Amino acid sequence: MKSIKSPLNRLSGLLNIHKRYYLFVCLSTLFIALMFTSTDFLTIPVNSFKDVCILFMQWIVVTLSLFFAMLILSVNRYIFLFLMPLLTLVSAVLAYFRYTINATLTPMLLDAALDNDLGTSAQLVSGGLVLFLLAALLLSAGLIYLRFKLGIVQYKPGLLLTGVAGMFFLTNVSAFQRPISERIPFNIYYTVSKYNEEKQSIKQQRISLTEQSKCTDDKPLTVVFVLGESLRPDHLGLNGYQRNTTPLLSKEDIISFKNIHTEYTYTNRSLPHILTRADSLNPDRAFTEESFVSMFNSCNYYTVWLANQESAKSYAYFMHECDSLFYANIEKSSYVFDKWVDESLFPLFDSALKSAADKKLIILHTIGSHWWYNSHYTDSFARYQPVTKSKIISSCTKEEMINSYDNTVLYTDYFIHSLIGKLRNERAILVYLSDHGEALGEDGIWLHASQSPATQQTAGMVWMSASYKADYPQKYEKAMQKRDKKMRTDFLFHSLLDAGGIDSQYKDYTLSIFR
Repeated sequence: MKSIKSPLNRLSGLLNIHKRYYLFVCLSTLFIALMFTSTDFLTIPVNSFKDVCILFMQWIVVTLSLFFAMLILSVNRYIFLFLMPLLTLVSAVLAYFRYTINATLTPMLLDAALDNDLGTSAQLVSGGLVLFLLAALLLSAGLIYLRFKLGIVQYKPGLLLTGVAGMFFLTNVSAFQRPISERIPFNIYYTVSKYNEEKQSIKQQRISLTEQSKCTDDKPLTVVFVLGESLRPDHLGLNGYQRNTTPLLSKEDIISFKNIHTEYTYTNRSLPHILTRADSLNPDRAFTEESFVSMFNSCNYYTVWLANQESAKSYAYFMHECDSLFYANIEKSSYVFDKWVDESLFPLFDSALKSAADKKLIILHTIGSHWWYNSHYTDSFARYQPVTKSKIISSCTKEEMINSYDNTVLYTDYFIHSLIGKLRNERAILVYLSDHGEALGEDGIWLHASQSPATQQTAGMVWMSASYKADYPQKYEKAMQKRDKKMRTDFLFHSLLDAGGIDSQYKDYTLSIFR
């Protein structure tokens, strides 16, 4: 009995010694969690008490991670004195803009902030921001005072080990990792890490394919490639879907391809495969070779990438292959639920069209039909009702999910039709390809990033201006003949070179939809 009591007594003594310290860590954790982290949860759409409970449990997980972080941070009072005001200051800035304009920290936003001069950044400072920062720093100073009153904490190695072990566990469980990394203050570290990873990716050496590339088209030409998101071919009215989700494009001379198979069903892996010479036999080319962009560059095309999605390490290199890169919504991420629509790209697209260059390659990376669907169409396109009311998929009906999704398709119809309107009097060709499809409840599967027929079938289409079609009637005819043909996204690399009149030893004519 004595041998059992002895360890229990030691544990009890240890807890008593650290009781005040643990209370302090809890107080510090609640300060950060309530004042800053909670702003990330305020705008998440919910429709029931059950949804609120699910979100509350997510907040608890993030708060628990924060507890372990504060356990590490506050073991040494002098480290706490140095880091706590800094953490408070940055978190307060992020929380203020998250609450007031629903902006979140992204690698693009960080890049813009680092590029801006002091005067530009100063324009964001307001009276409300200053008051919020002062209040946060004052509370932070109170915590520092309490920490120094506690004095030296014994058993530091054990406390540090507990904090590190807790953080390691929570941030390495896949179910918790992203919800934690996208929340204040953890998104500070993770965003900076992603930013640095993208910078390293951009600097990497890739195999050049520009050798002996030549342009066989000597007239002014605009090639537009629209990189879509999560668009299913069987939900297009153009392809016989029961709903007319493409009322505008149905009036145009659009060639829609119904049977395109994508190798990968999530953006970070799909894009490198689509943009390069990679195929099912040579998937490594996605990470070792340049994309078609460099080949357009070598043929004196002005190349520009217009982004309405977050950048990522896997395809940041290709974005920076372009002569110019512009972002439409640098403050948006998949954890922001206000309107995030592709028409934000129109001003950037108009500017690119006005370029003095005779030849242009314009790439538009759209948000398309990404989840949360309701964010990605304006209210005037909410034709199909009822729509989803909660971000928790299990709280939505299948009818609501499909209605919201189809509204994004209706909006994509408007978006592509608007681009065509801007190109109608140009000598131009527009090629659209979605990165993957989307599961809408088939076999109980939703969204993407899973291997299923719904996610691996993706939408593609081509439009040619009258002048382009007059110069290349055979390309139009060949594309028309391939409307129902089964093909892989491997066709894109070779078809875009063909569309731009670029010959190369690396172009496989058998994979071009125009041959």
